Amino acid sequence: MQAATTTTTTTVCAHPHTKPSSAPFLRLSPPCRVSFRASLLPNLRATAMAATSQQQEQLVITRPDDWHLHIREGGVLEAVLPHSARHFGRAIIMPNLKPPVTTTARAVEYREEIMRALPPGSSFVPLMTLYLTDNTSPEEIKLARKSGVVFAVKLYPAGATTNSQDGVTDIGKCLPVLEEMVRQEMPLLVHGEVTDPHVDTFDREKVFIDRILAPLGQKLPQLKIVMEHITTMDAVNFIESCEEGHVAATVTPQHLLLNRNALFQGGLQPHNYCLPVLKREIHRQAIVSAVTSGSRRYFLGTDSAPHDKRNKECSCGCAGIYSAPVALSLYAKVFEEAGALDKLEAFTSFNGPDFYGLPRNTSKIVLRKSAWKVPASYKHSSGEIVPMFTGSTLDWLPSDQLEE
Repeated sequence: MQAATTTTTTTVCAHPHTKPSSAPFLRLSPPCRVSFRASLLPNLRATAMAATSQQQEQLVITRPDDWHLHIREGGVLEAVLPHSARHFGRAIIMPNLKPPVTTTARAVEYREEIMRALPPGSSFVPLMTLYLTDNTSPEEIKLARKSGVVFAVKLYPAGATTNSQDGVTDIGKCLPVLEEMVRQEMPLLVHGEVTDPHVDTFDREKVFIDRILAPLGQKLPQLKIVMEHITTMDAVNFIESCEEGHVAATVTPQHLLLNRNALFQGGLQPHNYCLPVLKREIHRQAIVSAVTSGSRRYFLGTDSAPHDKRNKECSCGCAGIYSAPVALSLYAKVFEEAGALDKLEAFTSFNGPDFYGLPRNTSKIVLRKSAWKVPASYKHSSGEIVPMFTGSTLDWLPSDQLEE
């Protein structure tokens, strides 16, 4: 089915970067611009309104990629992988398994497991990562680059999130590895939180930027860094202060749609609990404004993290939100509410591959304005997984069929 473009065309612009004002990213994005063909109807305003309405019933965008994805192993992998493979062309696969993926050899094995679990005929491509430790060697980075299947290295501060106990305890111990990553043009993916118990949970991202990330950027200005799942205005300001093309950020649907009230409304809500934890509304607004501004510094990274329902709904529930089945619908919701649907495609499909130096996907996916209800859960081999916005009705429905 073709997009309704008979009378209108949408102009998608990559805005040139501007430095933040004194109140950074607390402004509305401009509405979609509509350009007309040569033969105009007398009532231009009515024509524009009708064409825009028709256009927003359907979006045709380049097939997106997910630049931050957890798919686990075994039965869970087999259950969740089709949800991502259905809509995304590629995904950066997180390495925090048990034990973690710390070597190129293990990354190659894990990739083979993923490929075997793909649905028949799927063209989905997993982009593998290594789990950085205090003992990772520069030689391993060389092997990773030569492998052709490892595309980044993940920095987990030890104890910061799920399966991060083997992570980095002192970034200074990793400098030889980071220097080799510069030479190999291998990006560093950062979970940006300190684990100092004296730092308030809601301040850990800001403190990480001040203590670790900003000094690292000054010491190794050519190191490509992705600050993953940003949650604060402080992160937005930091990203904007860096040289474009060297530092970027992924953004999740939950940090665009939810603030920390969502953890407690109607009782404790374990399926809204993730790390980094949800923040105040002012931070959510800042991230929405940054992402929908058209800046090339931000791209899609769901951080979709499946956990069995029993491990979420218990006395010490684990962190992680499973968003893969609903992510595209939720991102479309964010951009529509911001009046920025013309900027959705760059965020979902262009900015990520451009940062990584990879070609953009060539196939298209259609999102239709068609209400659908999110299932209560998805079954796996030994339980069930509750998705984000479980039981809710969403407005945008991605097609399962790709268009060439």
